[in-house]
This record gives sequence, C-alpha cells and structure tokens, in this order.
Amino acid sequence: MRVNAYAAPAAGQPLAPTTIERRDVGPNDVLIEIQYAGICHSDIHTVNGDWGPQPFPVVPGHEIVGIVAEVGADVTRHKVGDRVGVGCLVNSCGHCTNCRGGDEQYCANGMVPTY
Repeated sequence: MRVNAYAAPAAGQPLAPTTIERRDVGPNDVLIEIQYAGICHSDIHTVNGDWGPQPFPVVPGHEIVGIVAEVGADVTRHKVGDRVGVGCLVNSCGHCTNCRGGDEQYCANGMVPTY
C-alpha cells in the first residue's frame, strides 16, 4: 500500500512530501488511518541524527491518534471504526511491579517502543 507522508530525506533536512510503501497488514496488526500526529522532541532528535545513524528518509510523528481501518485475522481487542491512539510505547503488560508502579517503559514482560 502506498501512502503519503512527510519525511526528512537526510539528517537535519526539512520535512518534505513523499510517498512510502507500507507492508500488508499481518495477522496481529492494526492499520490506523492517522488523523493527528504529534512531533515531539524525540522526533526532532531522530530527524537531526542526534541518536546515531537513521534509515533515511525518516517519517517522524510516532505519537498518533486515528481510526482503525483494518485489523489482522488474530486481532481481538480492536475493530474497524474504533478510535485509537499510540504513544511512545505500547503493549506493556500492566501487571508486573514496574507497570503497577507507573513505569511501563521498564515492563518486566516487554513492551514495544514506537520510536
């Protein structure tokens, strides 16, 4: 699937319109029609190459809100039409000591960073 985006073509370069190729939705994936994306300081660091080499072009904006457009065959938590949001990490367990203490980024059972 081809989608429109804004990307930094190289470190420190301004964002420019581009088209990217997205892979097909897998069995555990949720395709989100993005309505809003925040650009935070970690995105700026990424675009500037402050955190090491990046796979340019880079599309910043890893904190998003949108509507579920498609779900994979094994997805049970969300359905098409749901409003969803993605922060800087997802899938922490919510039950381990770290999660219960408000430190989901240190989830003992793993989490998925969205950077």
